[in-house]
Amino acid sequence: MCEQLSTSILVLLGGGHAAGKRTAALSIKEQLQSMMGESPLDVLVINMNEYTDHEQSSVDPSQFPSSKSAAITVKKEDKHKVPVLKPSRFNFQKLKHDLRNLDHESKTQKVVLVHGLYALYDKDLRDMAHIKVFIDSDADTRLIRWIKRDVLDKETEKLETVINAYLLGARIEMSDYIFPTKEFCDVIMPKGPEPNSVSLVIDGILLYVSKNLQPQRIDLPLNYLRPSEIGNFEKEKFDIQKNKFYQLN
Repeated sequence: MCEQLSTSILVLLGGGHAAGKRTAALSIKEQLQSMMGESPLDVLVINMNEYTDHEQSSVDPSQFPSSKSAAITVKKEDKHKVPVLKPSRFNFQKLKHDLRNLDHESKTQKVVLVHGLYALYDKDLRDMAHIKVFIDSDADTRLIRWIKRDVLDKETEKLETVINAYLLGARIEMSDYIFPTKEFCDVIMPKGPEPNSVSLVIDGILLYVSKNLQPQRIDLPLNYLRPSEIGNFEKEKFDIQKNKFYQLN
């Protein structure tokens, strides 16, 4: 059984396609760095797509068929031509190896933010983590974000191929492999990386930061999420209550 990293603070950010995992990681990093000021605390963001065995993105629309028909039309024969998306395409062993080495080699405390579709999938990886976050959103919103990102903003893919990638691959992968990992999380972001959700995760991270590195927050107290008469939230860890999680509605 794996144990939590001793020096680094590991935060796992999992969730569906185009749910906002990368945005959440970058937002957490930016706000932490702003709060810490001159503190030696380093914040590192790791994209799990860097650990695919075939150096492919989480879902490559070019793998999926397109036709001259309407984009939303999926032919029966197409279903036998597309790859089946499974967690096996990610090299979890190499990721865990790199995280352990990073922890052993680190002379100062680090916050490591790992984001990806399967950030919460591997049990050993979950055991290494201090905070586990599932970034949720309804399917329509995620598809719209995906189209906006790859078709409207980047113009790297055609609308038809993106929709086919969703219908033939991402939707099935989400229901079979990704959504079930939600039960392993400590925090759920139900509408993507909203400010309150990000603040909750940051407060959780600060619970693990060494006392000599703790920032002096002038905006909100560390225990602002709970009334002071309930107890000292600063002493609470996300993992002390088994099978329970925080969800912001």
